[in-house]
Amino acid sequence: MRKILILLGVVTILAAGCGSDSSKTSSGTPVQLPGNTTNKGTKDISGAAADVEIDDYYFSPTFLRGGAAGSTITVHLKNQGKQPHTFTSPELKVDKQLNPGESADVQVTLPQSGASEFHCTFHQQSNGMQGAFFFKDGDTVAGAAPSGGNPTTTAGGYYGN
Repeated sequence: MRKILILLGVVTILAAGCGSDSSKTSSGTPVQLPGNTTNKGTKDISGAAADVEIDDYYFSPTFLRGGAAGSTITVHLKNQGKQPHTFTSPELKVDKQLNPGESADVQVTLPQSGASEFHCTFHQQSNGMQGAFFFKDGDTVAGAAPSGGNPTTTAGGYYGN
C-alpha cells in the first residue's frame, strides 16, 4: 500500500509539471522582460512594416526581431480581443489604445541597439501582456516600464499617437 501511495505521489508531481502553462513565463524568450510574458512567438521584421495582433491577453508576435537600427517602421495593430488594450512604450514614444475590433497604425523608431519593450497598460502585470523589438537574442531591454504599467502615461493621449 505504501509503495502505491508513493507511486501515486510521483505520478501526480510529474503530471503537474507536464501540465504547466509554459506560455506564461519569460524563460525561453529571446529577450528577458520583467514579470511574466505570454509568449506568442517571434517574427523577423522585413521591410518598413510589421503586423501585430492584440488579443486577450497577448501580442502576436510577442517579439519582433531585426529591422535597421534607428529606422522608423509602421506597426499595423489589430485588437482581436473582447477588451480594450494598449500598445504602449515610453522609450518608443507610443501609446495607442484600441477598442475591440479596432485597427490602427503607429510609427515606431527602432532603437540604435539593444531591445525596446512594449506592453498593454491595462494587462501587463496581471496577464503578462508585453513584448519587445530586438536585434539579437539576449539583447537588454532599455526603458522597461515598472511591473504593473506605465507611470508616465498622461490623461490626454500620451505621446501624440
